[in-house]
Amino acid sequence: MNDYPLPPEIHPPSEKTIQIISTSIVEPAALPPNTTNHHDIEIQFTPFDIQFLPLQYAQRGLLFPNPSPQKPNSPSTIPRLKTTLSRALSIVPPFAGRLAAVQYDDDGTASFSLNCNGAGALVVHAVANGLSAADILHSDDPTSPGVLHSLFSMNGAYGCEGVSKPLLVVQFTQLADGFFMGFTFSHAAADGSSFWHFLSTWSEISRNTDGESENPVPVIGTWFLDGIEPPIRFPFSFDETIQKPPIHLPLPPLLQRIFHFSKDKIAQLKYRANSEQTDIGSAKSISSFQSMLAHIWRAVIRNSHGLDPDEEVYCKLLVDFRQRLRPKLPEAYFGNAVLFATATATAGDLVEKGIGFAALKLNETVERQTDGEGRRWVKEWMEKPEVRKLGAMARNSLIVADSPRFEVYGNDFGWGKPVAVRAAGNYSDGKLTVLKGKEEGSVDVQICLMDATMKGIGNDSEFMEFVG
Repeated sequence: MNDYPLPPEIHPPSEKTIQIISTSIVEPAALPPNTTNHHDIEIQFTPFDIQFLPLQYAQRGLLFPNPSPQKPNSPSTIPRLKTTLSRALSIVPPFAGRLAAVQYDDDGTASFSLNCNGAGALVVHAVANGLSAADILHSDDPTSPGVLHSLFSMNGAYGCEGVSKPLLVVQFTQLADGFFMGFTFSHAAADGSSFWHFLSTWSEISRNTDGESENPVPVIGTWFLDGIEPPIRFPFSFDETIQKPPIHLPLPPLLQRIFHFSKDKIAQLKYRANSEQTDIGSAKSISSFQSMLAHIWRAVIRNSHGLDPDEEVYCKLLVDFRQRLRPKLPEAYFGNAVLFATATATAGDLVEKGIGFAALKLNETVERQTDGEGRRWVKEWMEKPEVRKLGAMARNSLIVADSPRFEVYGNDFGWGKPVAVRAAGNYSDGKLTVLKGKEEGSVDVQICLMDATMKGIGNDSEFMEFVG
């Protein structure tokens, strides 16, 4: 673990509130004898990984209260976190690695891989003067350098920048009445399933007196379609990908808000969606998640201004293919095994035909995500490879990230479970982050929308009837 000079770009924007105490690079611990060694291996990127290179790093955070005067802000907390992180990185070495890129001047293409070279993850220790847990719980504006944004480091980094930047950054911020752990990680290195599996491993090591984890060891490797030989070359430009908008341009008027759906309210939505299936003679069984998402999709479109009734609108979901491919991938497969699946409808149909219609569109979209569909996508991508920024995917779209299946509230580092989970980064109109709620069966949906649309759904009684 070495001291690390803080680059200018990772200073949190609200420096009057946040004081940086220290920064360190944490390297993987030495492995015990007779342990499988994944260090120093090179993981060639698949199309599943490549699609996230032009997207910004993902950011997820956990809010903890102070359980006692001694914890967690005691002098031993940060050293212990670094020690246990080092152990976790020895089990999950990709998060301690760096990307490697090869540029081919003959045709303007590039190829990427991940080197598990032990370069390390970055840990930032900060203090938030006068900031409380309530300030974080009620922070909902991502367009300014606000409270939530300041609790993460390396804001705005793109996936491809992992060639020179850490693939994982942890900012531990002490609050007046608790603390916040903000995790910034390269989605090109790991999807949500891989990230939360890693965090579960780390937290278990941290809270156990023996420093061990019983979590399944992640399966490090890559899945390639038969006949595809790595490295995969594709058109790519670093300069175009990481180009930031001119600073004089105003940011779009985006607002962010968390909507809580209780177990009972979700059950009511599911009953309504399935009842409408019966009415139209459909035998489809609509899930709780599809029912809730259909309810949100309809509300957003209903309150979007300037949409023609015949205009197509989309809901893009990240679907995990680990158990959909044949043969199946291990559930502990580390990396990216997700693809965007797109449900399509006209704005008029979505609003007029009810929740059952919208839920059926989502249901049919998910059902199509089979081994054959995954292989078809890879084959077509290889024939015409491209990488697209989030903004290029977002027009007339909801983009749904994360899953209520991820066990986010089980991450106890030794001082109790978190009381809230928050997401940051990759802000765009229509971005939804879906997370397990604190109460059993509940779901929190963090939604980012244009100002007028957000105010519209907040005043939409048909939508708000099921919120809370």
